Amino acid sequence: MKYKKFISSFLALICLTLLLPAQSADDIPIQVKRLGERVIVLKETFMENNVVAIASKKGLVVVDTTGLPSTAAKMRKIIEKEFDRKDFVYVINTHHHWDHSFGNQVFADAVVVGHERCLEPMRRDAGFMPRRVEGLKQNLERQKQRLEGLTPDSEEAKSTRTDIATLKRALADYSEGFVSTPPAIIFNDRMNLNLGDMTFKLYYFGRAHSGSDILIHVPEEGLLLTGDLFLDEGWLPLFAGQPVLDIPRWIEVLKAVLDGEDEIKQVIPAHQHFWNRERLAMWRDYIVKLWNGVNAAKAEGLDFAAVQNRFPLEEKYSYLKELGHTGSELQRFQSRNVEAFWRQLFESAAAVVEKTITESGIQAAIEKYHELKAKQEKKYYFGENDFNALGYRLLMNRKVKEAIEVFKLNVQAFPDSWNVYDSLGEAYLVNGDTELAVKYYKKSLELNPENNNAKETLKRLEKK
Repeated sequence: MKYKKFISSFLALICLTLLLPAQSADDIPIQVKRLGERVIVLKETFMENNVVAIASKKGLVVVDTTGLPSTAAKMRKIIEKEFDRKDFVYVINTHHHWDHSFGNQVFADAVVVGHERCLEPMRRDAGFMPRRVEGLKQNLERQKQRLEGLTPDSEEAKSTRTDIATLKRALADYSEGFVSTPPAIIFNDRMNLNLGDMTFKLYYFGRAHSGSDILIHVPEEGLLLTGDLFLDEGWLPLFAGQPVLDIPRWIEVLKAVLDGEDEIKQVIPAHQHFWNRERLAMWRDYIVKLWNGVNAAKAEGLDFAAVQNRFPLEEKYSYLKELGHTGSELQRFQSRNVEAFWRQLFESAAAVVEKTITESGIQAAIEKYHELKAKQEKKYYFGENDFNALGYRLLMNRKVKEAIEVFKLNVQAFPDSWNVYDSLGEAYLVNGDTELAVKYYKKSLELNPENNNAKETLKRLEKK
């Protein structure tokens, strides 16, 4: 499905800019919470980004800077007023994602700090900016056209005008003087920043939500900043977001921060509400138990279906329902986590196929797929999601025919999955094969009548 499986930076930006409140740069709604004499947290209204500002003896430190420079500029003014000083010394990015780093340029007088794995994706995002801007312009035109068909005083019209105003602000931010500002100070394991009266302890968490996730511990204030790894309202915990995960490292780092001598009074994720130490420890235990469990299951020779059945979500995590998550959402969450942990114990067949496409072309890759499947299946993991992600990477790189062949392999391997037919239908649509696109969207809808992506696409195709 297009809006769930493309590499997310471009599409997530469009989602954000369609939904943020319509405000001028001076009137952007920002909540400010003071946690003590030296710490404030600034929160955006829609995304609920938590931007942490800390006043140390050697200067002001800001952790994450949001995705819109205009928002970051408003936050900077608030920080200066709250602390009655302007000596910004460091900006620390918890990871490279645009919604936490595109505001870096507003703090040009500070040194940006982050993990070394931030550099390449942030440079790549900067190169992607013309396409990002073009996508925003197209969205702006669609919203203008939509507004023309609405009753002027309706709530829908008011909401659409809000969307239009925010899109214009985003376009101004990214079209006029945007500067990509990756870290100037990088590390790859651990690093301490000595600020005179306090120390910032930086830990590389490992490949998880992104490839560049870090934890930031400020013992003197009892703070642990966790980026996008541990959220539970709106989003479920996001630590299993990459194909390759550094799970043993996660356990090591969480042990260091949770079981060390330094006190943790407050856990601050990069979005939404704060956590306490006990909640983070509970999710640490979840990771440890699931990791030990899948390793034991592999040693027993279990297949993936048996592994999935062995690990239901424990009752103590049912508090997530009180935060608005449905039972089916929690079931999918647990299933995805079990799969993500399990596949770490095998080599990725999708990675081998992708390498073969690059080196020898799609036909050789198809042959390699069948060779691995026939002779070495126990060594490799043939994941539906892995191959689906590969297909979408190919689509993003305009290798449409190759993407179609990969999605076809996934249909053969997972004939009962509605999602693989949806993806193949989308690839055929991109290729201009409308008849085949309709065929596979209909098959997807037959397997999952709630597939809104297929419903909406078929409706549009019928109009044409």
